[in-house]
Amino acid sequence: MRRSALVLIIAANIAGAGPAKKAEPLPPLNEKVAAFARSNLGKPVGDGICITLAIEALRDAGARGFPLSDPKGDYVWGAPVAEFKDALPGDILQFRDAVFHGKRSVGRTRYVTWHHEYPHHTAIVARVEQGGKLIAVYHQNVDFQGKESDRDKVQEGELRMDSLQPGGWVKIYRPVPPAPPDRPSDDDAGPGR
Repeated sequence: MRRSALVLIIAANIAGAGPAKKAEPLPPLNEKVAAFARSNLGKPVGDGICITLAIEALRDAGARGFPLSDPKGDYVWGAPVAEFKDALPGDILQFRDAVFHGKRSVGRTRYVTWHHEYPHHTAIVARVEQGGKLIAVYHQNVDFQGKESDRDKVQEGELRMDSLQPGGWVKIYRPVPPAPPDRPSDDDAGPGR
């Protein structure tokens, strides 16, 4: 009996199935931001525009708010994250002139194509897959499958980050705690604060 158990363990490790890696827990603020967005799926948050979802999720999580003073609307939502592979659920994405366009095979003769345009948009990361190439997001103020009636409701969507076309960008921000009360900052006077 012992010998067969050892053989199974060795066979599993050789096949790459080894012991499952324990997922790192999310930072508490990220967990709260993601939970807020997830709990509002199918419902509008505030006035239904994209930044309101981020503002309210940060507020609900107790994270620092940031001023929306950039005249172009290129908002900062927390600490910058350099690469999509490092993004976490609960991070905030800021889009500018972002166009995602691509095609992939789903069989010998079938393809899936996509085209998404976000001239100016804000979303919350729901999950990260394929080393940051696929990012699921929670967002509102977007058309979903041509249904404008759901535009102002929180929806979950997927973006293939490797299909982002030249000329546009997406920045990633990690929620940060509020400034200590003895050291107020301009950043802490963010939206609704």
